[in-house]
Amino acid sequence: MSGPGFEEVLFTTRAMRRMRPDPVPEAELRYIVEAATQAASAHNSQTWGFVVVTDRALRQRMADAYRALAERAVKPGADGSMGLPEDERKIWAHAYEFGKRFHEVPALIVCCMRATRPDTPVWSSSFYGSIYPAIQNLMLAARYRGLGTVLTTLHLSDEPPFKKILDIPDDVCTVAIIPVGYPTGEWKRPVRKPAEGVTHWNRWDPRR
Repeated sequence: MSGPGFEEVLFTTRAMRRMRPDPVPEAELRYIVEAATQAASAHNSQTWGFVVVTDRALRQRMADAYRALAERAVKPGADGSMGLPEDERKIWAHAYEFGKRFHEVPALIVCCMRATRPDTPVWSSSFYGSIYPAIQNLMLAARYRGLGTVLTTLHLSDEPPFKKILDIPDDVCTVAIIPVGYPTGEWKRPVRKPAEGVTHWNRWDPRR
């Protein structure tokens, strides 16, 4: 399959919160998960696990739980109750609207770790450093295949219902839910701070 080149994939992968309800072929989902498993992990432990959810009833139950969290935790930032600056309020508003449409997403990938969630800085760095490269691989592979993704962690504010829905055992913790689908938006370079403004040569430059 011919897709966009490396540079185009890298510079146009962005959060896609508007997706068509069209099913994503199983082969495509298997491909992006395989791409995720090619990432590095601490001690090559590969303690990750990926729950791919395409069943309509399960997705609906997850969407109900997600929407409840969005109403409680995201809506206040979206409707102005938190008094956020307008540019921040718009970001919260996008997240809130997505929460209300969560049931429309055709596939959800729950990224997990077969390990206890860490409580020390060193272990936390190794723990999350062993799953987020895999998540980035997954999202880049999805972009290559023309699929949109967005990294969500809202469910962690009340994780147990989601684990119960998917029969995830107690000794496995979830890290992120990645909605996957064919986007309705266009691929383009996201708005980011210029690299020059965040790059420090040899020593930290307090002017940056």
